[in-house]
Formats: sequence, C-alpha cells, structure tokens
Amino acid sequence: MTTSNSYDFSLSRDNIIDLAYQHIGDVGEGETANASQITEASKLLNMIVKLREADGMPLWALKRGTLLPVTGISSVATDSHVVTTYRHTTVSAAAASGTSTIVVTSATGILSGDQIAIEQGTSIQWTTVNGAPVGTTVTLTATLTNAVSAGTNVYVYTASSDRIQKPLRIIEANMLSVLSNSSWDIEVEDRSDYFSLGSRTTTGTPVLIYYDPASTITNPDLNGQIFIYPRFSNGDSVIEFTYHRPFQDFNASSDTPDFPQAFYLPLMLELASLLGAKSGVALDERKQLIAEAAMYRSEALTTIYPEGSFQIQPNFDRA
Repeated sequence: MTTSNSYDFSLSRDNIIDLAYQHIGDVGEGETANASQITEASKLLNMIVKLREADGMPLWALKRGTLLPVTGISSVATDSHVVTTYRHTTVSAAAASGTSTIVVTSATGILSGDQIAIEQGTSIQWTTVNGAPVGTTVTLTATLTNAVSAGTNVYVYTASSDRIQKPLRIIEANMLSVLSNSSWDIEVEDRSDYFSLGSRTTTGTPVLIYYDPASTITNPDLNGQIFIYPRFSNGDSVIEFTYHRPFQDFNASSDTPDFPQAFYLPLMLELASLLGAKSGVALDERKQLIAEAAMYRSEALTTIYPEGSFQIQPNFDRA
C-alpha cells in the first residue's frame, strides 16, 4: 500500500464558500462563486466562527499570558501590561529620583519605544524606553519618580507584538516568583465572589483574580479587565494564566481556517445551511444541513479536548 505521507490538507476561505454554494446548488460543479456571493458568504462565515467560540476551550486556542506587576490599582485592562512574552532584568546601580537613566544587568532585547517598569520599593513606575540602550544604560521617557536601589526588578515588553489578544475566558492562574523561579496556584474567582471582598485596596501578594471579558460597555469585543486581590505590593512576582483566545477572522480569499482540519466539514455545512435560506432551499433540507453540521461538529470536538485521567478505587463499604 502506498500512502501520501502528507498531513497538510487545507482549504482557503473561498474554497469553503465555493463548496457551500455548490452544496445547495447555487454554483455549478467546478464553478466558483461571484464577487457578490463571496462578500455575503464571508460575513456569514465570520459570524459562524465567532459563534463557535461558545463551544468551549479547545486545545489549539489555549494560550499562556502574563500580567506584569502594576501597583496602586486593583484591575488591569488586557490592552495594557498583559503580555505573551516579556524581558526581566534588574537594576545594577542605584539611581536617584528625578534621573532619566538606569543601568541594568542586561539590556538584551530592550528596544526603543518598549514599555518598561522599574520597581521603586513598594511602587512600580511604568514608562517607555527613549532610544536604544547604550551598553546597559537605558534612557527613560519619564524621569524616575522615586529613588531606585540596585537589585530591584525591571520588566520590559514591546506593546505592538507582546500584548495578548483579549481572552474569551481565563481558565487557571498562578503566581511566578521571578527571583526563585518558583510558582504556586491562585484562584480564578467569579464576579460575585470578587466584589464581595472587603477592602480591595489591600496590598500584598495576589491570591486570586477575576476576569471580566466585557468590561468596555461601548465595545465589549475590544477589551477585558483582570481584577486582582490583593494589589501588587512589589515587583518580585508576576501572574501567569491560561486563557482561551478568540478565533481569527477570515479577511482575505486565501485565509485558511483557524481550526484543525476536522472542523472544515462542519464549517462548510453550517455556511451552506445559512446560505440556503436566501437561495430558496426548502426548510426541511436546511434543517437536515443544520443537523449534519451539528453531528460533524460534535465529532470534530472529540478530537481536540484532553482525555484527562481517572482513578479506580475499591468500594470498601460493600460486604
């Protein structure tokens, strides 16, 4: 038996659209959809993708993020100091309040315009890097608001590439000590439990977070808010978390699905069922398409969740 030894089958956005129109007879076999059909189907396909975010927490869309320390506040927007990657270093020489430069242990990876946090005792000052470092000397856009001691923490990231996409949900979280590289779990609470806390201005090492994915009323898809308790009291640790990222849009004709291959068929069938309503496909036939799409989606979902583990224990209560 000869096999292909290939695993890279894929479809583009327009491939899926053509197949959907062919499936309901609007486009002939071997033909392609016209520009107006593609425009309409693209909108519907993106709406299907956004609805599929309700399916749960598929493995391919689970990512790790980090909330860097910010003092004096109880919540941080996800378009702020919440990142996928960052650089950590320390101050190697004390600096006085009002100065605009610091000397760090390592300037590797620090770029002009980067966001930078400098620990100042029990507070952290965020500013930006003003120009490329000279050796290990970093120039700041804003002058230091307090004196800085040698050995204190410095965090740096590039806003345009390192910030996370707004999470749909946060699954679990832990603290990471950047000094000892040790970590421990913290709780991800629901809304009522977080807002039932006493003084939310208490400072210390955070022990729980609450995530509000729709904190911006005017545009809930733009930003989320991570609430922490207690507030950070220094820069010795960061909050790491696992989150479900949104599925990516179909923007161009050549875009491929942000889904594993097993989901290509249910995506096409869901699109065909929606297009069929405008194309005069009978209701019974559209119901059948919807049922087929649900069946194949259910099968696809079985391929992307962890199987987990189980424990067998004797029943000692039985005689």
